[in-house]
Amino acid sequence: MPEFLVIPNKYEETRLFKDYNMNKEQIKVDVSNIRKWIISQPHLPEFPESKNDEINFWIEGFLRLTKNNAEKTKLAVDNHFRLKTLFPQVYSINDLQDYVESDIYKYLTMVMLPKHTPDGLKVMYFGFDSQNTHLFRPIEIYKRMRLMLDIYQRKGIDFSGIHVVIDAKNITLTHISQFDLFQLKNLIKHAQKAYPLRLKHTHIMFPPSFIDLAKNIMKPFVSKKMFTRLTFHKNLESLWEHIPRDVLPEEYGGYNGNLDMVRAEWKMLILENQEWFLSNVNYKSDELKRLKNKKKSIAYEKSFFKNLNFD
Repeated sequence: MPEFLVIPNKYEETRLFKDYNMNKEQIKVDVSNIRKWIISQPHLPEFPESKNDEINFWIEGFLRLTKNNAEKTKLAVDNHFRLKTLFPQVYSINDLQDYVESDIYKYLTMVMLPKHTPDGLKVMYFGFDSQNTHLFRPIEIYKRMRLMLDIYQRKGIDFSGIHVVIDAKNITLTHISQFDLFQLKNLIKHAQKAYPLRLKHTHIMFPPSFIDLAKNIMKPFVSKKMFTRLTFHKNLESLWEHIPRDVLPEEYGGYNGNLDMVRAEWKMLILENQEWFLSNVNYKSDELKRLKNKKKSIAYEKSFFKNLNFD
């Protein structure tokens, strides 16, 4: 049975508290002030008293993600609820038991690996199980990522940033062609504010022959900073120069278990948190009630929803 080794790590949590100069008393003060600010915003949701402890810890997670910055935490909280309104497909919840047993779920592997790098970073792994694209849905990438990040928010943020490792050996031009790049850019823009992760590096393993074409297609829709943090690896040895082998799974020459074990843990975590996901799916922003730049916001949302067309 999975042991839930992927989260959280108390040692890494302690390191974050030290690095960000956080302490329990100040956290209580900051969380209280942020809760008061949420109440003052008419477009943000109201929470029942029964959720007080849960919401307080959730806000503390944002404080960790923003390096203990209360104002940036407010921005992240605001954008989290806005993202749920703008992209309901990413947050749609039906039967998670059926979902994790589906072929669509199994086709895509997206997990956080258990161990941290020496500097406190987590490693997110992403890959397809074959080149057969009939099971590919771009929306699945965003769904899986947000499921993982929301579980971390609930269980405890214990990392200062992430490496992303993408195994590209099964990626085809058909995969690339299915992305709506304008919507992708819009989603990335909002998601970066809603989940203020610090992306250390993106590693593309075994890049296909058409990688230069794919780069040119994606370049206008991805920030220059993200491109400067992108490395292509034709072999495992060059990956090991960035990520220690004791952090990587056996499939990538590492010493830290295998991907089947990590997949099983994340599957169990998603199911373990099903009730929590269901209880929070409807807490989102009401953009019509947003105070600042109300007319501009309404016009933008109408235009955005009119053009939204996810699979």
